[in-house]
Amino acid sequence: MENCKNCNKNISGNFCSDCGFPKENKRIDRQYITEEISNVLNFDKGIFYTIKELFIRPGDTVKKFVDGDRKRIVKPIIFLIICSLIYTIGQQFLSYEAGYIKYNIEDRDSTPIMVQLFEWFSKNYGYANIIMAVFIAMWIKLFFKKYNYNFYEIYILLCYIMGISVLIYTLLGIIESIINFPVLQLGIFISLIYSTWAIGQFFDRKKKANYLKGFLSYLFGILTSLTILFAIGIGIDILLK
Repeated sequence: MENCKNCNKNISGNFCSDCGFPKENKRIDRQYITEEISNVLNFDKGIFYTIKELFIRPGDTVKKFVDGDRKRIVKPIIFLIICSLIYTIGQQFLSYEAGYIKYNIEDRDSTPIMVQLFEWFSKNYGYANIIMAVFIAMWIKLFFKKYNYNFYEIYILLCYIMGISVLIYTLLGIIESIINFPVLQLGIFISLIYSTWAIGQFFDRKKKANYLKGFLSYLFGILTSLTILFAIGIGIDILLK
């Protein structure tokens, strides 16, 4: 018998019966890298499969992940980061700008911290979603408290939903850059409709009230995050004066 390299328990077969760690890991070589890239990019599992499933059946897909079927779709935080990275790369090359807020503060010297926070929030829309998802999840937890989902499971739902929202903005940004017509502003409405549908589908697609609750949760979450951002900026500016 050999000891497991992960938990140091005895191994009698090819895998540890205690933690599932393999007895022998494959050596990292060209074949290993090729397989890993293939796993991420193929349509049976990985990023493309995740995007396809979240566009077609978002609620059902995330519910399966929460219930334990976690092998085929990309992990939630990684998915949101990848989508945000795609958005950022597209933004850098095509110079489009999207977000939930547009700042227009004339006296920038009087509120420098608040301006910097709002500028970052607007220019880093993809990563700002990670923060906004926390507040939207709080509202969802409040509106759907009778369902047996904890905050972290709801946050996972939001990571997938907001990841797709980022891709929607990315697609609209590319279209706007090509046709030179302002379609990017439609992103907020499309994202809101998609998010409402996904949230309602996740909890119970048959109850129409769930879609209204999903809409309000998403809207109140965004407003809460922006209000807190505003309060933090004003508070820091007052303390520094």
